[in-house]
Amino acid sequence: MKKPIPIPTSTAPGSRSQEGAGRLINCYAEALGATAPNKFVIRRAPGLVNFGTTTQSGCRGFLEVGGVLYIGMSGKLEKLTSAGGASVNVGNMTGTSKGFFAHNNNTTPDKWFVSPDGDIAVFTPTTVTNAWPDADLPAVNSTTVIDGYGVFTTGDGRAFATDLNSTSVNALSFGKAEAKPDGLTRCVAWGDKLMLFGPETTEVWTNAGTSPFPFARNFVIPRGIAGPYCVSGFEDSFSKVPVWVADDNTVVKYAGAEPVKISPPDLDALIEAVSDKTELEMCSYISRGHPFIQISSATWTWVYDLNTEKFHERDSYLATRSRITQTYYAFNKWLCGDTDTGNVQQILSSAFDEVDSPLRARIESGPVMDFPYGTVVGRADFNFSTGVGQAGGSQPDQTDPTVEISWSDDGGLTWSIPAQRKLGKQSVPIALISLVAETGRTSWLGRRWRMDISDEVYAGFLFATQSDDPRANA
Repeated sequence: MKKPIPIPTSTAPGSRSQEGAGRLINCYAEALGATAPNKFVIRRAPGLVNFGTTTQSGCRGFLEVGGVLYIGMSGKLEKLTSAGGASVNVGNMTGTSKGFFAHNNNTTPDKWFVSPDGDIAVFTPTTVTNAWPDADLPAVNSTTVIDGYGVFTTGDGRAFATDLNSTSVNALSFGKAEAKPDGLTRCVAWGDKLMLFGPETTEVWTNAGTSPFPFARNFVIPRGIAGPYCVSGFEDSFSKVPVWVADDNTVVKYAGAEPVKISPPDLDALIEAVSDKTELEMCSYISRGHPFIQISSATWTWVYDLNTEKFHERDSYLATRSRITQTYYAFNKWLCGDTDTGNVQQILSSAFDEVDSPLRARIESGPVMDFPYGTVVGRADFNFSTGVGQAGGSQPDQTDPTVEISWSDDGGLTWSIPAQRKLGKQSVPIALISLVAETGRTSWLGRRWRMDISDEVYAGFLFATQSDDPRANA
């Protein structure tokens, strides 16, 4: 009897592998047309190519103004132009932690940086000053700009605003988030909304034209934020919807006064296990029209696709998390920092590796079961996009690429030695990829399959079947 091998469209590793419904690592599901061979295809996640280099380390964030890309690094401020290449140092910038850049609408825009550790700097294309020019601004932990006003938050729950398109601050130009006595962790601007995130609540304010503080509270969301870097989706050129890690260790999406939970229990458990929530980082980017929001800790990365409302996992070569950090859209490119280097990389769907390091796409199926008896596996067939080799590529990984297929009969605890099958040289499609070798009888846990593609070529997977008859048609 032939059975479909269940392939997930959203990663679901389970608390234990035997509970898992399959995994997608460095690949994601994309819907196909009604008459396609399958309802969806599993594509490789976008890779990385180098855009610019620095001699620094520890990317803290980006800001592009007037064709100049400023890059916060550990203790330094660097800059690049649209040509990329080697960065130029602007000056020393106090601190090492990631932070938040902003600029206003002044004729010559004022530009600044704030970190949750209290570091603050204003800068020009050639100088950095590690202090705010108006002493009426107290110690702050985040910043944004809305309607030309610079906005800053403090740990005691106040939000300060500058004068319009200025760095001047009236000492009385503040509002206080008082729904709960929880202070403020982060502020972001999204459309006409000023979102003030605290540890227990989030307050949404808008421009009321009042003086000296121009904003007034509209409503309160009864969910706070887990840490200062735990919100994304609001950024310019992405700007889909704010998504954040909430105070209850879940991921939620803005939907007015009642946010919608989007995270599955597997991700909730990972977030709960991170004791220092400043370790968590969210960022966003768009690839092939998919708006992705990435959530990372020091040891894992999950990515949410706002189009499909599905998750996949991401890692990097010899690492358990993605090297992508601090994404930013500039020069019509999605750029990012790099946890492996001090360089600036471009996120690109046509790149099948990460700056010369392999980007292994891994697909793990759910179990094919006949509980409690198990079944004989006479044959398994896998429908990939084939003929994807590159005649002018490196040999043999690009010219004659392969997929490695392995299987597990103990619920994913251990896996067989991989069998290699060809994906086809350039424009030489293969009818199907079959694994007919005698792979034995499954246990009561059923048979799980794993497919790995590390070669630097296009990867697209459609569906697979398993049969107890080695002569069965795919």
